[in-house]
Amino acid sequence: HPQPPQKMTDSSKKSQDDNGEPQIISVAVGKKFQKYYGDGSSTPWLDEDPLLQRQIEKNQWMRWDGNLGTAQEHMHWMKGQAQSFMSDERHSEYRRYGEHKGVEYFIHDKLTEAGRGYGFFKLMGTFDFEPKDLLACMFDFGLTVEMDDTVVLMKILGTYYQNDKKNHQETTNKAHNPFVTAAYWSNAPGFPFQYRDGVDLSGYLIDNDTSGGDDDIGGGTVWQLSTSIRAGEFQSCPYGLTAENRYWAYKLEPIREKGKVRTRATLICQTLLNGCIPKILSNYMVCKVLIDYVAKAEEVIKRNKESGKQDMLLKR
Repeated sequence: HPQPPQKMTDSSKKSQDDNGEPQIISVAVGKKFQKYYGDGSSTPWLDEDPLLQRQIEKNQWMRWDGNLGTAQEHMHWMKGQAQSFMSDERHSEYRRYGEHKGVEYFIHDKLTEAGRGYGFFKLMGTFDFEPKDLLACMFDFGLTVEMDDTVVLMKILGTYYQNDKKNHQETTNKAHNPFVTAAYWSNAPGFPFQYRDGVDLSGYLIDNDTSGGDDDIGGGTVWQLSTSIRAGEFQSCPYGLTAENRYWAYKLEPIREKGKVRTRATLICQTLLNGCIPKILSNYMVCKVLIDYVAKAEEVIKRNKESGKQDMLLKR
């Protein structure tokens, strides 16, 4: 099963520790940006921000809509939103927006309007990987940098476990204990636009249809969830502009046929890039990047399984 990432240490920057055991990569810098940020270990605008550091320590986060709660509580809120917006009863609220690489995508006009014109999308597709495979890729920042060349910097600031509401450093049975990370991200939309960055609470939950119990990824439905903290609750990077991932939820359902497991993936998302990027361009960019990412992930997972690397990712 994917192992939860730990708070940043020198050894966790590597894919293996000194004993050859797999380690999570909790900070990654895009190749084009390493000359500015090095290995990403020095981030003074984050490390010296007392408001952000207090939130990390106390696990009390102000979500983008002004609601205060723990990282774990925000994950359950996001799952509830996703279950509603993905339900068959609400599918008629969307209109078809297009198709790319075999993935259908739809837009919710009312929620797009509520988000100041930034698209609220639903994407649906079927892929040749298991739910746990995509989950492992999503929490491997090294792979994310390889698959998305807009990434400037990604860094885990803290990790919390579902069975531990207060102190993320005092937990047990972590292997079967879903986690939430507080993660900083920065992306470059391209010239002439500023970097966009944010701090997201990002984790996963497991439905109780799994073979090994509520906390065993096993072969059941997995939810990968994320939502941003409110602008002003942290400092953006120099020359950066705060963006918001208001809604982000993957529902990863296993499909078993002829001894093989595939995944039916449904994603809802709404990202407010803010600034002067035209909405029509922003919405196009978001859809394209999301679909390209999961299509590339399918290729990477297949290649990693052939090489044996995927087994190392799942052990993390």
